[in-house]
Amino acid sequence: MYFKMEMTMKTNRLFITVMMAAIFSCGNMLAQNAQAPNQKKKLTPEQRQEMQINRMQKSLMLDDETAAKFAPLYKEYLEALKACRTEMKQEKPQQRKAERTDAEIKKQLEERLAKQKKVVETKQTYLAKFEKILNARQLEKLFAAPRHNKHMQAGPCTPQCNKKPMRGNGCPLQHQPGECCPR
Repeated sequence: MYFKMEMTMKTNRLFITVMMAAIFSCGNMLAQNAQAPNQKKKLTPEQRQEMQINRMQKSLMLDDETAAKFAPLYKEYLEALKACRTEMKQEKPQQRKAERTDAEIKKQLEERLAKQKKVVETKQTYLAKFEKILNARQLEKLFAAPRHNKHMQAGPCTPQCNKKPMRGNGCPLQHQPGECCPR
């Protein structure tokens, strides 16, 4: 009897040890697989631009013929805007604000406005080109201010107000006048 009981205990220990090893190894495998979907694949600038073109074509609801004309022109437009914006970003390292003279401040303002004017001129040039293939409503959508990620940057309505404006689903909105803010 004693021998039989000892064998049962050894069998139970062995069974428990094997089960624990199986559980831990499966847990490790599942943890490794769970990480794969969380990793975002890195897109090249060309892929990102292609996605932007496709998104705009869907947004404008273009037919195949118009989409064929639109895609190369829109790509050209995006590249022209990108060139303007890189010029804007290539400003010289600023001195401390207190160390600048009035003349330097005025010069920097004029340079910044000239660069912004170039962006506006580029948009006007492409507006004339897009008018040939798009209607007024499509042009309005195309040239609307970009809104991506703006709703995530919304802050409190006023410095006195600590509430962030929210949508019904809890997502922050851009500023909306309300009970906390008269603006």
